This record gives sequence, structure tokens and C-alpha cells, in this order.
Amino acid sequence: MRITLTSSTVQEPTLGPWRVMRTSRIMLLVGASALVAAVGGFEAGHDTAGLPRSAAPTSAVKAAQPSPDSVHVAPPALQNMDLHLANVNVQPLVRNVSTTGVVAFNDLRMAQLSPPARGRIQSIEVAVGEPVRAGQRLALLDNFDLGDTRSHIAAAQASLAQARAEASAALAAYNRAGELVRIGGLAQSELERRRAEVARTDATTRTREAELRQWKETEQRQMPAGPQDAPARNIASLVQGPANSRGVVVAPFDGIIHSIGAVPGELVDTNRQLFSLADLSTVWVQADVAERDLGAVHVGETVTVTVDAYPGRTFVGRVAYIPDQIDPRSGIARVRCEVPNPDGALRANMFVTANINSPLGRESIMVPDSALQDIDGKPVVFTPAGPGHFDRHFVRLGLRSGGFTEIVEGLAAEATVVTDGSFWLKAALMHSSIPDAG
Repeated sequence: MRITLTSSTVQEPTLGPWRVMRTSRIMLLVGASALVAAVGGFEAGHDTAGLPRSAAPTSAVKAAQPSPDSVHVAPPALQNMDLHLANVNVQPLVRNVSTTGVVAFNDLRMAQLSPPARGRIQSIEVAVGEPVRAGQRLALLDNFDLGDTRSHIAAAQASLAQARAEASAALAAYNRAGELVRIGGLAQSELERRRAEVARTDATTRTREAELRQWKETEQRQMPAGPQDAPARNIASLVQGPANSRGVVVAPFDGIIHSIGAVPGELVDTNRQLFSLADLSTVWVQADVAERDLGAVHVGETVTVTVDAYPGRTFVGRVAYIPDQIDPRSGIARVRCEVPNPDGALRANMFVTANINSPLGRESIMVPDSALQDIDGKPVVFTPAGPGHFDRHFVRLGLRSGGFTEIVEGLAAEATVVTDGSFWLKAALMHSSIPDAG
């Protein structure tokens, strides 16, 4: 039997609107389930083993309460964070200006020594870099002017002796005349003449004494006090002169011989520099202070100096001078600081780091810089609020100095803040504030 199929037997019936909507919903649900499974597989494939051991995995940190101002850290993650705490107190506010500088000689304790008169160098008795004491002989000099001066001194001494003898004789004659006048053996006019002679000889004596003092002062200038006949200690005498013309050059204070400008046998005059003497017991540190910090620096404030040559050692001095002008090219002012240097450790031209502490005359809350974090462009500190709980505090900052920052607003005095490790609290807080995607 032949059977003929018509189109009506193979054509599917038309679906109604409600069946189309149902089919679409089923397809959407299936697609969403596949997407969730894919995301879950991606997250499961990321392990925390790749993080540093010191880092706290954010997946282990969960907020106990969805508060934007607090964070709760699970005990295992808290151990990995290695948090450090610090108590903050109200303390005097000191601004620290840190800069570089260079060591220089103290110009007020430098001496440029020249010969006291024309002459010939007989010996140099010190060497460059040698420490000397005040009054120590540095050079022996055949002083051309000293012999002439001493001749004048001898003549003045003889004249003084003669004047004193004449004065003594005039006084004796005057006394005898007085006796003779009383007995009538001498006229009164002769007594007056002898009185005038006594006054004249007395004036002559004073004049001779003044002349002798003048020549001795000249001798003192040409030959400062010091041993003259002692042998040279370092360099033997090369040129011998008359014994009465030998002069010396002596050190005016304790110091170090910085330079020597002559050699034995050389002719010199008063314009010739023989020695440069430096007292290193106090040195100057020329600190380069930027224009923006110059208003915080005042004369008399404490300065601490460190140098690479002496790790761990600090030299303490004071600001001695602030210049009236700054370098227009660099905007730097060279502030002079006086630094005691009793053992001579600081040497000229050494590069140093100088820290000038300037008290501001008020007190404030200061926290370590490591306690500060930034959230949404605002400074934040964290304080402990119980086991595993920490509170966030937005603060307003002030002056920064020496690794500490002033808290103007937002934190109570005597609070305890998290310092090292506070970054992980910031990360935990930001993680807990992200809304769930499901």
C-alpha cells in the first residue's frame, strides 16, 4: 500500500509566545551558571604560595563587620603581618633642617706669621702638620735691625746711668747749700740755682728712662719672648750671625703648622709670610641651607654633624652666623657653624652632613612616619581596638622633622598607633570595602 505524506504531517506546530519566553530564560540561566563556574575555576587556580612569606595574603583577611572605619584580622594573618606599635605623646615641636656642608678652618684662630724685622733665616724648627704650643720657637732669625736696636739700648742705658749720677750729685749739692744758707755761708740765689739743677737732672733722668723703655719695646717687637740660645730641634742652623742680632719667631697660640714659606739661609723682610698657623680645636662647618629653610635657622641653635670617615660618631656645635645674602644661581646660603674639635678629627675640606634643630616654641602630637598610610588621597593612622581589631583614623598633618610627623587633628594624645606593618591593615581595609559580585 502506498502512503503519501503531506506537508502537514512533517511541519512542526507553531509555538506560542509563552513557550518562547520560557526557552529564553532557560538559556540565560545556563549561560550564567557556566560563567560562575569559569570564574570559580579561575580563582581556585590562583594559589597564595607565590606571595612572600612576610606578606599577609588578603584572602585570609576578612572584615568581621562591614564598617568602613575598622578592620578585623584573622589570627593566622595577624602573625604574618608582624605589626609594631608605638605610643604617641605631646612633645616640643622641633624643626630639623638637614643639609650638606664642608669643614673649614676657623678664621678667628688662624695666624699668618711674618718676621718681626729684616733678616736672614738661620733655622726652621718645625714642619708642616706639626702641633705647636703657645710661645714655642718656630724659627731662628739673624735680625739685621735687632743689632742696631740693642746698640741703642746700650747707649740709652749708659745715658740713664749718667743722668741718675748727675741727679744724685745735684741733689747732694742742693742739700749742702741749704745748710750753708742757714748759717749765712751761702747766698739764697745759689740755693735757688742748685734747686733748679736738681729739677733739670731729674727731668733728664725721666727722659733717659723713657728712651730706654722705647728701645726695649722695639727689641721686644723684633724679638718676641722665647729661648734664643737653644739649638734648633728639627732643621740645623745653616747661617750664623752675631749673637746680639739673633731673633726668634714664636707661636702666638696652640695650633698646627699649616704652611711654611721660607727656608734656612733666605733673606726675608716684614712683608714675607713665614708660617701659617691654624688652631683646630674649633672648626667652622659651612652648611648649605636652601632658601626655603632659611627662616627656620637662627644663630645659637644646635647643629649635629656626621662624616663618612667616622661612622656612628656625631659632632655637636652651634650656628654662629647666617649670611645676609644667598647665591642667586643656586638659592643656597652658606650658614657658618662652630663645632668643637678637641681631638682634631675634623679636617679642613671634609664633606659633612649637618642637621640643624630649630625649636618652634610649641608642643604637638608626633607620630613616626611609618605609621602614616594614604587612603583615597587622605592620610590615615591605625590604632588597636582589641584582639585582631584596628580602627582607622583620618588625620590632618603638620610639620615633618627627623622621621616624625605632627598630627594637627584626628588623633588623641597618648594614643597607640601601628607603625611597621600598617600597610597590611590598609590593604585589609580596602579589600573588605570591595562589594561582593554575587
